[in-house]
Amino acid sequence: MAKPKPKRARRLLRNLGIALGAIVLFLLLFIAAFLFNPFEASLPELRDAVPRGVNYFVRKERLAEDFAPVPTPKFWSVLGETRGFDELVQGRIGQSWKKTVPDKLLQQAVAQIEQVGKDSGGFLDVMRDVIGTELIIAGYELDYSQSPPRPLPEPWWCVYTRVSWRVKAAFGAAGFGLVQGQLRDSGLDVSSDGDDLVVKLPGAAQPLVLRRYLDLLMISNHKPLIESSQRLIDGSREEEPIGQMAAYTDGVQKRIARWADINDANPVNVLEFVTEPNAFDGFRRFAAGWPNPQNRDSMNERVLATFLNLKGWQQVTGGLIFGDAALVATGQLNLNSKQHTPFQSSFYRAEEQRREVWLDPFLDMVPESACAAAALRMPSGDFLHAMVDALEDAEKEMLNDTLRRVTFGGQNLSDLRDLIERMRPAFLPRTGFVFRQNDPDMTRDANGDLHVPVAAKSPIPQVAWVFWLKPNGQAVATELVKMLSTYYSTFKFRKVWELPLTFPNGRLSEAVTEFTNPQIPGTGEVAMIVLRDFFVLSNSGPLIRDILKTHYSSQTGARSIRQMSDPAAKAAYDAIDRELPAELNGIVWIHGENMVPMFDDYLAFADVNSELPDQEWMVANRQAAEDTVRRVQFPAYASKASMPKAMTEPGGQFDVAVGAHLQELWRKERSNFSADDRVMVQQWKAMAQMLKMGCLQLELDGNFMRYQLRLMANLR
Repeated sequence: MAKPKPKRARRLLRNLGIALGAIVLFLLLFIAAFLFNPFEASLPELRDAVPRGVNYFVRKERLAEDFAPVPTPKFWSVLGETRGFDELVQGRIGQSWKKTVPDKLLQQAVAQIEQVGKDSGGFLDVMRDVIGTELIIAGYELDYSQSPPRPLPEPWWCVYTRVSWRVKAAFGAAGFGLVQGQLRDSGLDVSSDGDDLVVKLPGAAQPLVLRRYLDLLMISNHKPLIESSQRLIDGSREEEPIGQMAAYTDGVQKRIARWADINDANPVNVLEFVTEPNAFDGFRRFAAGWPNPQNRDSMNERVLATFLNLKGWQQVTGGLIFGDAALVATGQLNLNSKQHTPFQSSFYRAEEQRREVWLDPFLDMVPESACAAAALRMPSGDFLHAMVDALEDAEKEMLNDTLRRVTFGGQNLSDLRDLIERMRPAFLPRTGFVFRQNDPDMTRDANGDLHVPVAAKSPIPQVAWVFWLKPNGQAVATELVKMLSTYYSTFKFRKVWELPLTFPNGRLSEAVTEFTNPQIPGTGEVAMIVLRDFFVLSNSGPLIRDILKTHYSSQTGARSIRQMSDPAAKAAYDAIDRELPAELNGIVWIHGENMVPMFDDYLAFADVNSELPDQEWMVANRQAAEDTVRRVQFPAYASKASMPKAMTEPGGQFDVAVGAHLQELWRKERSNFSADDRVMVQQWKAMAQMLKMGCLQLELDGNFMRYQLRLMANLR
């Protein structure tokens, strides 16, 4: 039997290999010539193709990893495990979202993504091949070719996305007339404009321009925007990319890098953004009227206006970070310092002091029962003057008239501003607040009467206002307590009490001074205490008592928010604490679980006490009610000032008549107000249930504000 010849077999295999290689080479050459270069490089940085002048910029990497599957984001499953989530979704906010344009657009986008997969026979997957690796959306709201810039009739935008070889091949194929004809037959008008594709979508007012460079695909409704990006890609020195702009490097990259370093996170799941709020017409209109320093119906808004000036917001930059059961927003807000009010200028020029010197001692005073706390480095005297400016004229005149009848340090006072100026030297430029659920003081005196009776029932929280004292400031603060104690009846207080600070193993030497009046909403009192380093003013003596016990925790065993007894709450606070920078101007801290009982109190109050007028409503309508009652029931008197004091003081004939008139007015209005208010409180309660703990930290400068917000989910 003859054996096969080895040389012939090897020759056959060699020829087959050469033929196969030739076919592969031919295919690669065909693809490279007519579709795309399979060996081309990748664009190093997509963000360096975006011009710096855009009004908004959003960037997300690894988007495909955030969904399981589309359209359900992975964080949605985490939210679904939080307490209160079902109530929020089923409530007004959840139902309202289903009717919004963004929700409808999302549903349309999901349908289009699914349709692309079907039409391509599975060859293309939008998430995998088009937007899943890196996606940037940027654009203009203003036309800068005009002076001053004017809003565009239709915003210019561009999508920058890193695509796969499948999209490169499809883009190349779409340049052929045969393919374009097939696309037109299916309802998609595609044509070529040089190396670009022009797509006219059904019903769209403007065509879309598509251009590919390496693995970058640009899609825009404004070709000059693509041309500007192309010049950046080509290295033009006349253009500057957003990725090299200080607002981006400082407000986005450095802030995210700091968070990643502290939390040992790599990579970071983050959505980057840069936006110019006042480039948007809707924001400009809103900023023009809110917050309104002249709002007659809301003192809260008038006070807020002393801090906040939306018109001066030039750029908001940062990143939205998706962590484990936590959402973090960190970045920088660039400000126009020329638009600051005098108070805002002083607010942004606060002292420079490390957090362990000024903030930690305050946090060590906040009881773990608190639902919220805030602290800011700012001139206290200027802040007090700003608060006075926010008062109604009638309120200011009433306080000024009272102060003119008392003395401070043996000297007469001219008005409220005079008192503030005398107090100003005692305070360091810092102020803090502590909030807690209102737990009424039910202690009684020897006669069985409540120490602090409350006629104006309300679930408003207990609030403490904390001032830091200079070394010589204790005497000035003590003089204020002495003045109020001496002239308490002049200030319409009924009684003055000394609340002892007792604890199981002893008693503190300090005592809280309480000034009572049943008409003070919710708590029936004003309380205060002077310590060596702090002056604390509150609407609740028991809250000050617990603050002091926490301050002296080594003696009393009381715990602050920094040493919480609940391990889960302690771990949540520790996550916040390690992110606080050394140079910190302000902090707002919220404990969601401790806020829930407060909202329960509001709901119960709305159900049981709907006959009682809202306190802010009463203040807003008091003056008009007094004028009406005087004209109708007491026409003999030309003004309230001409009435006998016994008639106008609390409990007097005129005061009672005005209260009855307000009650009647409230009964005519309360049904709609109470129903809407109750629904809103229920939604706030649901959000508080979802929140384990939250914190907003601020670093201030005259030209910018660095911020970081951390929200932690309260899992079931």
